[in-house]
Amino acid sequence: MEFLSLRLLADWLLLPPSGPLLLALVGLILLRTWTGKALLVAGLLLTYALSLPPVSHALIAPLQAPYTPPDATALESAEAIVVLGAGYRSGAVEFSGETVNDLALVRLRYAAALHRRTGLPVVATGGGPEDREPEARWMVEALEEFGVTTIWEEPQARDTEGNARHSAALLQERGIQRVLLVTHAHHLPRASAAFERAGLEAIPAPTGAFVAHDPGLSLGAFKPQANAMRISWLAMHEYLGILWYRWQHGRQSPPTDA
Repeated sequence: MEFLSLRLLADWLLLPPSGPLLLALVGLILLRTWTGKALLVAGLLLTYALSLPPVSHALIAPLQAPYTPPDATALESAEAIVVLGAGYRSGAVEFSGETVNDLALVRLRYAAALHRRTGLPVVATGGGPEDREPEARWMVEALEEFGVTTIWEEPQARDTEGNARHSAALLQERGIQRVLLVTHAHHLPRASAAFERAGLEAIPAPTGAFVAHDPGLSLGAFKPQANAMRISWLAMHEYLGILWYRWQHGRQSPPTDA
């Protein structure tokens, strides 16, 4: 509970658009002071900058850059495919009332493509709140629609660390050690590290990289866009998650010899 409260507070204070807008709001309250004026201008400029495509892509590019699709040798050495959940989409009346969101669909489509190439089983990992069906339930539904024939459901994970820990337990029971790890390219730095800590050898299988359609600085590049703000949020969420995991695991005492 304490962890969830801390994470919620960090989301509010540090991630866009709420973080910069709260900064501007504090500045507005203190507008009669020089500090207030500076905070107001800083908050508005940050909100504007983070909604620009060149800024959002510059933020996310370093997370994605190290990863390319696995080659034939990597595919041949893998023993299973693990695909990470990305969230729900409620109000899906055209389906069962609920399904996976658009980010998850990108991951599931690629996992299915890898399954068709390799014939490997696919682990769908994703939990959920107690009052909702686990995300893995809807992931399995989508994978079946994509033609995947062997699916192992992991419904307990609530975050990336949980994806790694619970998937490792499921796979190691079956004697599987080396997996293709399917998630968005910008998520792989944190996800790969989590799976390595869980004792699995993770072969990065990136998908859904965010790449600018027009890398130049045309007039349109300075027009704020909702999608650019979303990419900025995703990038900063990952940077914050990486720092959080490093701090968490840095606090753990190293094992001592018996």
